[in-house]
Amino acid sequence: MSLGQSPLTTAAAEPARLEALDGLRGFAIFAVVAFHAMFLDPALLGAARPAPTDAYPTVALLGWCGVDVFFVLSGFLITGILLRSKGAPGYFRNFYARRALRIFPLYYLVVGLLLFALDRPATTGAEKASYLLYYQNIRYALVGEGTFDPARLITWSLAIEEQFYLVWPTVVWLCSRRALLRVCVAVVVGAIALRFWLLAGGLHTTHFLTPCRLDTLAAGALLALFPAPPRWFGVTCAWLGFGGLLAIARQAGNPFPESIPMQRWGLLVALVFAVGLLTLARQPGVVAAAFRCAPLRALGQVSYCVYLVHFLVLDALTRGVLALPDGAKQAIAGALPPQAIAALLGLLCLGGSWLVAAISWRLFEAPILRLKRFFPSGG
Repeated sequence: MSLGQSPLTTAAAEPARLEALDGLRGFAIFAVVAFHAMFLDPALLGAARPAPTDAYPTVALLGWCGVDVFFVLSGFLITGILLRSKGAPGYFRNFYARRALRIFPLYYLVVGLLLFALDRPATTGAEKASYLLYYQNIRYALVGEGTFDPARLITWSLAIEEQFYLVWPTVVWLCSRRALLRVCVAVVVGAIALRFWLLAGGLHTTHFLTPCRLDTLAAGALLALFPAPPRWFGVTCAWLGFGGLLAIARQAGNPFPESIPMQRWGLLVALVFAVGLLTLARQPGVVAAAFRCAPLRALGQVSYCVYLVHFLVLDALTRGVLALPDGAKQAIAGALPPQAIAALLGLLCLGGSWLVAAISWRLFEAPILRLKRFFPSGG
């Protein structure tokens, strides 16, 4: 950086496409699937359930922080795209058209199947409307989950991102870089403070509410305004975040994000962990090299579909395990310890979801995304 240049004026010099970020997506979806796959009880095979304090369950049950990694990464990427597009013709039109082509076709296909075609728990008209209009997260927080279906429930995070996309392009358009820096800091602090205030007031579903989760998206946006922080910063954040998650889970005796300690402190350290990983992905080193490996990048490329379908794959896997002959179940249960069975079921879920997503990408998503050429991005 030459004399007279500030970090805010040189942040855009970073390459617009970092291969390691695809791998970071792959890591995030791997963590989420590992977390949800813990709901596959090894008792289906007649095996004992691993203790929550065992090594694999302890780490896998914290995989929900993959959603926080997605949020930070989304804030970083979207803000970078908007900054590079600012002032270009069709700023709003091109951004929203490109987002719609990426998000809507697959989302409405899967949600349409869940609501109207597949044999899933029944829904009310009001609940259907919340999925179709992307406000299911607000309904979950203020009204409840309706007839519980985890395959539908997971779309709460997609609703938060859509609500963010509605507002953020205008914020970036109106703000100078320095003003945007101040906005990001205020949003990070405000979202954390709002979570604490609402929890103290008795609202125990803050993790679903967009204003309470904007700290992750705004932190990612803040990182987009600067060159990559030094590697030591990323290492420190990653270890502090991961260690903090382990410590809170052990102290509270509950690793799930719905628990009050996790909403109060766990989301905060998950943010620190995600910032650390994004920083390390942007810097040369072992972590960035791992994120650039082909399998992880390939998984990251189809992570959106994996996220949308993995609970359906979990259901199919459950039915498949139950259909196994008793002798096969006993052989598996006798040959593998409970932790290994839990990990194996998680890998099978990931593999099945990845296969569905790869087919979707080739036959459905990629052809639609070729239409982006009509809406050039400044990024």
